[in-house]
Amino acid sequence: MKPIIQITRIVLIFTILTITTQVGGVIYLLYKPLGMTINKRISGPKRHLRVLGLLVIYVGMTLTLVPLLAEKLGRVPLPLSNPALKPATSFTWLANRHYVKPALLNLLEDTAEDVPTGVAIVYLEANFPFIDGFPLIGHLSHNDGEKVDLAFVYSNSEGTYLNDGKSFSGYGIVEPPFKTEVDQPAICEGKRYWQYSLTTQFTWIERSKTYQFDNEANKHLLTQLALDGRTGKIFIEPHLRDRLGLSQLRKMRYHGCHSSRHDDHIHLQL
Repeated sequence: MKPIIQITRIVLIFTILTITTQVGGVIYLLYKPLGMTINKRISGPKRHLRVLGLLVIYVGMTLTLVPLLAEKLGRVPLPLSNPALKPATSFTWLANRHYVKPALLNLLEDTAEDVPTGVAIVYLEANFPFIDGFPLIGHLSHNDGEKVDLAFVYSNSEGTYLNDGKSFSGYGIVEPPFKTEVDQPAICEGKRYWQYSLTTQFTWIERSKTYQFDNEANKHLLTQLALDGRTGKIFIEPHLRDRLGLSQLRKMRYHGCHSSRHDDHIHLQL
């Protein structure tokens, strides 16, 4: 019975790591022989040493080998330390969810040079490093290197740009419609699309109540992206599109009730 339990555990860990990071399951299997060696050679508590060893190897490969292999296959990582284009949370790159095609990276870098002074483009989740069609759980269309989610631009009461997601994950804390605006989330929920506002139930940690949606900076960012010939589509909620006066831009699209609401982030694709 014990071998069955061990095999089941290995399969479960492999599956979870593969779903969440794409490459973590393979790294785990490659690490197994080393973990067994640690078991044999070190006395006393060993589990924490095996886990620590796996984490060290995983992070090392994530920062070195994975980007090299991904680039040869047509995807590149978004920058980790560029103050003008940065991740909202370290989980994005730790989970290898920050890969895009070079054209999308170039689009973001060029746009970052054209936004108001003090504004950074903050990305949330993009794509995994390998294999077209491999789904990014929670963002099933992010499977070809051509999509990325961006945080809206927020400022505080003094007008200082905060350059961060409003929640820890960047998702879930929305800029809801005013009473005079079209309430698309209510329309979709009325049609029994239960998943449409699901992210609002998992907001993780709200960083600050003082984060204010910056109309002017968001309009500038979205306009620059929409007018760029490399952009294919941009998804935000209709009430924000109308509020910012962007209805005339043909690349500003509505994503449909089958998706999830987009008044907490911007979806950009080539």
